[in-house]
Amino acid sequence: MATDKSTLPLAAYLRVSTSQQAESGLGMDAQRQAIRDAAEQLGLTIGAWHEDAGRSGASMKRRPGLQAALADVAVGHAGGIVVSKIDRLGRSSADVNTLVERAVNEQWRLVALDVGLDTTTPAGELVAAALAMAARFEYRRISERQREKHDGLRRRGEARGRPAAPRDVADQIVTMRDSGATFQAIADALNARGVPTVRGGATWRPSSARSAFLARQAEVRVQTAA
Repeated sequence: MATDKSTLPLAAYLRVSTSQQAESGLGMDAQRQAIRDAAEQLGLTIGAWHEDAGRSGASMKRRPGLQAALADVAVGHAGGIVVSKIDRLGRSSADVNTLVERAVNEQWRLVALDVGLDTTTPAGELVAAALAMAARFEYRRISERQREKHDGLRRRGEARGRPAAPRDVADQIVTMRDSGATFQAIADALNARGVPTVRGGATWRPSSARSAFLARQAEVRVQTAA
């Protein structure tokens, strides 16, 4: 029988992005007090407290505190997650919207006090819908900027993406690969000869050898099609 998550306490999540904020404790203290005040006013029950001190909001997967809060929900120790401010969840609308959609689909409660987000209330659903619209707009703008950048590079005849390996090095990699060498063996051979990497480093890795191989193949295909 599935657990009724509405009867479970919420996991509180706190985050500050800089080590200075983490050391002072001021940012954490303010978030903690805001959640305590809201819990008293709204009748929320708080279970475990999870923190990410000095962690950027750019990546949700690289925040052990947030992952621990999500794990509490997954195993039935918490009925959802509460934060004092929505930007504690993530830096982009897309990331936050992904978490909102997950909460709705998995039927647990996500609360962000500063914007009135609560996935279990009608008013909170309106906020969630607005976040979804913001995420779509953000995605479209990023896509447009990327397309404009690529169009500009194409007009100037410049390559897209990372710098390409020098032609002679790329051709050597292709030759070795066509002869059956693994990318590890190719990287070892380039390192043994002291060939600089694409970015001027001293150590080739299988992944960088593979990237150079694929880039040269793509270049050949373009030249053949022209």
